[in-house]
Amino acid sequence: MTVRLKVFLPFIFLLVALPAYQAAGQECAVENEAETVSCVPDNAFTDEPDLRFLTTLLNPDNGVTFQPTYYGEVFTNAHGGISTSNSTHYEGLLDLSLSLDLEKLNAPIPGQINVLFQNTHGRGLEQNVGATQIISSIDSLNNITQMSELWWEVGLYETGITMRIGRQDLSSEFITMDTASDFINSAFGLSPSAGLPSFPAPSPAVVLMKDLSNEVTVKAGIWDAYRSNEAGIFSNNGSVLFIGEFEYRFQSPFRQLPGLFTAGITYETPGEVPSGAIPRAYGYYVQYEQMLIREAGCDADNPQGLSVFAQHYPTYSSGNSPFPLIPHDALAGLTYTGLIRNRDADVTGAGAGWVDLDQGGTDQEVMIEVFYKAIVNDNLIIQPDLQYITTPSGIYPDAFVAGIRFQLDL
Repeated sequence: MTVRLKVFLPFIFLLVALPAYQAAGQECAVENEAETVSCVPDNAFTDEPDLRFLTTLLNPDNGVTFQPTYYGEVFTNAHGGISTSNSTHYEGLLDLSLSLDLEKLNAPIPGQINVLFQNTHGRGLEQNVGATQIISSIDSLNNITQMSELWWEVGLYETGITMRIGRQDLSSEFITMDTASDFINSAFGLSPSAGLPSFPAPSPAVVLMKDLSNEVTVKAGIWDAYRSNEAGIFSNNGSVLFIGEFEYRFQSPFRQLPGLFTAGITYETPGEVPSGAIPRAYGYYVQYEQMLIREAGCDADNPQGLSVFAQHYPTYSSGNSPFPLIPHDALAGLTYTGLIRNRDADVTGAGAGWVDLDQGGTDQEVMIEVFYKAIVNDNLIIQPDLQYITTPSGIYPDAFVAGIRFQLDL
């Protein structure tokens, strides 16, 4: 463990210390300046060119938007888990996103079409750690090269209902929290171990969404459940997932800070896969997000300050499933945007996830993650990350994982 930490900790220290060093070089505020921190950057009202390498390769004004993004990371299992031998690995994800605005393209049908091509390469840490809450949100378990999403979205006449039909990721609209989106552990999104039609195996679906007011949104969807990475459009296993979600946006009563409460239900019909019968299952989830502190001068477009989030998602099954059973799970954490002066877009976070298991041993697993996400420029984001997992999958020794991720917007 000591040797591995000697490799990673200098990088983590430099990435965290660099923003602080840059801030220290700024002029100090005069003594009679109000003791508030303004979050409006000096260049907030200037039109600076987008410096991404391939931005607007195809012109969005003409109805075509193409956005390539590359994620790469190196993680090591420094202690515990299944094994620390040969446990430093690189993993990468290439996202190629294409959006077509059919009205701007003067197409004979309205709405928009979205396509997402994905390629993963390298290797994650799951064979070394053995955690149910998978260490990285870009870990596809087996490397993939596929068209992950292809869907058409259109407004249904004057009803105010938006329909989205085609192959899509459940977590793009359901069971997701924006406040938790900067964490690396997959549990803060939708872990592949959850058995839901999300990365790395989205599936065909029909989704309906409607804003009932400025505060309330309702959503409903039906998915081909348990889609595998095999060829073909449908899974043909007979199992269907129904999901409904209610969102309520509000302002806190004292400081009028934004918050979001989400509640949803899921129901999966029985089916059959080669490894066994899929039982009937249902669940519900509740999510809470709230800004607690907002720096002076901030608004919704520049939301610097402290936010918290929490989630609980119990599920119930009528029989033994061939997939890992997670009867209960819970998440909680906090993030601060712009914690270091003059680093207004950087994000610092700390969070924890807990899962109740049915695999023997302790039958539970707790994951703790801390990170610092540094926005280097318009192209590059660098994020050092530490995770501690107690009894991975309930049966392995406590594990300590260290790593660093970069994101390159091309």
